[in-house]
Amino acid sequence: MARTLTILKSPTPFSTAKSMIWLFQALLLVFFCRGPGNSFSEASSTPLVVNGVLRESVTLPSKFPVKENITFITWLHEGSSVIFIWPKEAKIQVTDPKRKDQLNVTESYSLQLNNLSMADVGHYRAQITTSTSSLNTDYNLQIFRRLSNLQVAHHTTWSENNTCEIQLMCSVENPNDNVSFRWQVAGNPYHSEANLSISWDPKSLSEETYTCIAENPVSYLSFSVSDKSVCEGNTVYAQVTHSNKETKIPKLVKNYDSTTIYSEVNHPQERKPIYTRTAAHHNVV
Repeated sequence: MARTLTILKSPTPFSTAKSMIWLFQALLLVFFCRGPGNSFSEASSTPLVVNGVLRESVTLPSKFPVKENITFITWLHEGSSVIFIWPKEAKIQVTDPKRKDQLNVTESYSLQLNNLSMADVGHYRAQITTSTSSLNTDYNLQIFRRLSNLQVAHHTTWSENNTCEIQLMCSVENPNDNVSFRWQVAGNPYHSEANLSISWDPKSLSEETYTCIAENPVSYLSFSVSDKSVCEGNTVYAQVTHSNKETKIPKLVKNYDSTTIYSEVNHPQERKPIYTRTAAHHNVV
């Protein structure tokens, strides 16, 4: 059976002499593991980029060799220690008192950060130390907000040859959250900007559906609108879909939210918001 790690969450200074001894021994290993006959890895390869969601949780995955006789493991944020792990004793020590209720360690010694804030952004390092070597793995944690309030507004005019000219404008509530926009027609790429100019000829009796997609590294929203419905001034049907975009690390599983919106377009020459509601969020599983 896997051993359970005991988390010592008492703030610095440590409340027991044993905790102080453990920490002192760990610090000695950090500074003196460069001795003769020992190897020391200053840094890993390119940092692993991890995307987190504001006010949610994220896990920085460990890559520690299972067969190594590990003396201790330490996790650092921007060069400062946040947690020490003694695998043999199945104990850990949170070394940053401000994070005593935020950090957890998995059975594989990966670091889990809960209730993320923008202060958690930055460089993390996992350092494993044995009696003969030290191995570092680097991470770059980015944090984003989920996109919300996807809106599509439109402006229509009729040309002299009785063609309906349409301007579609796609937007979200927080446009600075690394959001990108694109339009699709029948599931195929059509336009890579937020605004789209199209036309509809009533004599053709055709109808095309245009879908605006807004996404950032942690979320995805889409909205569909019909050119014929907009120009005829009938009830516009649109489907808003909200889901997590799969991130490289960690793999999050989300339910899908779907909201059906009906909006009357009575004045074809006015700019009309079609969608004005926010899709609901579920907690991460």
